[in-house]
Amino acid sequence: MKRPDPITVRHLLEAPCLGAQRFQVLAGEASLDSQLITNPRIQKPGLALAGYFAYIKPGRVQIVGASEYDYLGTLDRAEMVDRWFHLVDSGIPLVISAKGLVPPAEVLERCDELDVPFVVTQSATSVTISKVSLFLERELAPYLQLHGVLMDVFSLGTLIVGDAGIGKSECALDLVHRGHRLVADDIVVVRHTHGEGLVGTPHPRLENFLELRGVGIIDVRKHFGMTATTPSVRISLMIRLVKLSDETRAMERRWREQLMTNPAPWTSTHDILGMEVPLFTMAVAPGRDVAIMVETAVTKCLLANRGVDDERAFIESVNRRAEGMDSEELSFDDL
Repeated sequence: MKRPDPITVRHLLEAPCLGAQRFQVLAGEASLDSQLITNPRIQKPGLALAGYFAYIKPGRVQIVGASEYDYLGTLDRAEMVDRWFHLVDSGIPLVISAKGLVPPAEVLERCDELDVPFVVTQSATSVTISKVSLFLERELAPYLQLHGVLMDVFSLGTLIVGDAGIGKSECALDLVHRGHRLVADDIVVVRHTHGEGLVGTPHPRLENFLELRGVGIIDVRKHFGMTATTPSVRISLMIRLVKLSDETRAMERRWREQLMTNPAPWTSTHDILGMEVPLFTMAVAPGRDVAIMVETAVTKCLLANRGVDDERAFIESVNRRAEGMDSEELSFDDL
């Protein structure tokens, strides 16, 4: 697991996904490139402005809304300005004021003196918190770089892993041909965010590219159109491709043996950054259509999330037949 580098205040303010916030810099503009945001969590400094400053953490963005301004309005002006000064003096990298609210001029002057950017947005406090939090989570969350291919298959993020040369990229190409979308090939960057779970993205220098042995590197978007790729997806399923061998045959036998006592929609799970993801292990061999197996695993996962459990339905039908409850041949209606 890796920790990302801090980001500058300018990087946040100019992020395309935050363009609708229309941030306006009121003070501290000279320090937009030097002030660093190190913590993905934002902070509402209500307690601090009430006089309790113990929980103000350096490196965290402070978002001030109407409730803070309403409280400060109950204080005399000198005390109100002093509370603002304490906040600005706490080593914070940025103050965002929501709903177009502006502090007294002395506060903005203090921000200029201490090189603390102060920006205002017309958006509601809840919207600002939601948008900024999501952006910071993606930028500053711990991450892993995995070797594999990430696809958006039926809107389900599907991570395909396996040894080099096993056919991951070829499977991805086949899936793109079938109308699914490539997220990343070769290097998959995975972040664990509180709001979205596991989010996978491509390495910045590999976005839209796919490497095929015998063909070379192709730009998937140029070859198949704008809808053939997507910049990110929430990872909900992992598929491991392995070579057909005695070991994989033994694994399949063990799965069949445990099926009668512990039916489950997937064979196992895999831990990624503390989250358990359903895992299918698929043996690759001549004549096997891996892409259609991946599609089937995805639909199986989607149905399981809706309460449809093929294995349990099969075992129940077998048990009914064994108990003599079924007098006729099994049909799909029984499953």
